[in-house]
Amino acid sequence: MADLVSMRADAMEARKRIDTLLAVDGDLSLEQANDLEKADNEFRKLQDQIKVSEIRESATASLNAPSYEFKPEKATAVRQNMQLDSRAQFAKNLLTELRHGPGSFSKRMIDFDSGATGATNNAADLLPVDLQNEMIRLLSSVSAVRSAATIRTFPNDVEIPAVSSRATITAYTGEGAAFDNFDPDFTKLRIRSFKSAAETLVTEEVLADSRGGTVQEILQQHAEAHGFFWEGKYLGTGAAQNATDVDGILASTFTAVPGEPADTTAATATTAADVTYDDLVNTAFGMEAAYWNLPKSWIVGPAMFRALLALDDQNGRPMLLPAATGTAQDARASFNLLGYPIFVSDAMPAATTGNFAAVLLSRESYVVADRQGVTSQIDPFTNGASGITAYRTFLRSDGRWLRPESSGRLVLA
Repeated sequence: MADLVSMRADAMEARKRIDTLLAVDGDLSLEQANDLEKADNEFRKLQDQIKVSEIRESATASLNAPSYEFKPEKATAVRQNMQLDSRAQFAKNLLTELRHGPGSFSKRMIDFDSGATGATNNAADLLPVDLQNEMIRLLSSVSAVRSAATIRTFPNDVEIPAVSSRATITAYTGEGAAFDNFDPDFTKLRIRSFKSAAETLVTEEVLADSRGGTVQEILQQHAEAHGFFWEGKYLGTGAAQNATDVDGILASTFTAVPGEPADTTAATATTAADVTYDDLVNTAFGMEAAYWNLPKSWIVGPAMFRALLALDDQNGRPMLLPAATGTAQDARASFNLLGYPIFVSDAMPAATTGNFAAVLLSRESYVVADRQGVTSQIDPFTNGASGITAYRTFLRSDGRWLRPESSGRLVLA
């Protein structure tokens, strides 16, 4: 070991000499060039010697390692330890499941055990849960807005500078003449945080009899609940820069932010089935041409998506086709409309007269701002006398328009 330490020290010394000579300004003298060559050769030789020595030490350690080890026998876990294990696993899984925010859940099938949950022990509380009254998970586990917008994480409330009036040049500047008097104006957009909370009460019997499946089910339900709640808020009608709500992507008030989306009203369509090829083209290219090449995504409701599947362009070709390797089950974004991916959201309004049928959202025009970290709380004490543990999750987020004029929306007539 002493030899290896010594060789590493010598190699470091040679490296310093090389760095010093390479840092010399201008051409090296003959003497400096000779010193550099000598230091380089010495450094390379030491590196080879160090590598050989490290390999020898590693091989020696492998030969000297014991081929056995003593392990204590695994004791039978008592109920209290099982509860503690389930809480620790819940916290760990929660951070993993919501690492990218609600709506970005891992798609996996869950194996449920049977047992009682809730404050009462009745047939309605048995696992596996009855999925008849729940949304289909594999399709709705991806948030359309989070897939189409910019996702940012902030440790606190922030204010983002924004341009409210651009600098423009309208004419030539003559020889000896003063510069044109243009003065861009700036404003600031406030990023806040609003909180959603979910709680599930689990009995001691569930923790003891079906711990793994139950905790996984609770985690999945909480993640879905937060995701569905925020999806509805993002696709709401809240005015831009509202102090008590997120900015609605379907808002009509934009006085507090620069610009507004380029809205296109369908010529004659009053339902999704009546939307035409021209309506979609006008929506896709209704904003300024400078914004046409920005990354965008369509967001539509289920009825509009079904109508798009049956819609042809002016040459009789289907407008919407799935990718060769994609299906509606595993990749909704594999569908393409006029060059932009398309996402389906149940939070879009019904495709009826006067409602929005589609949104072409520019990725940089809307930001989903999450507070860092999802807070989880496991409380075995409040209802401890009844043997009930409370699992709670809290998520703080916000949604704000940054540059709405680069997005487009289609309104039914």
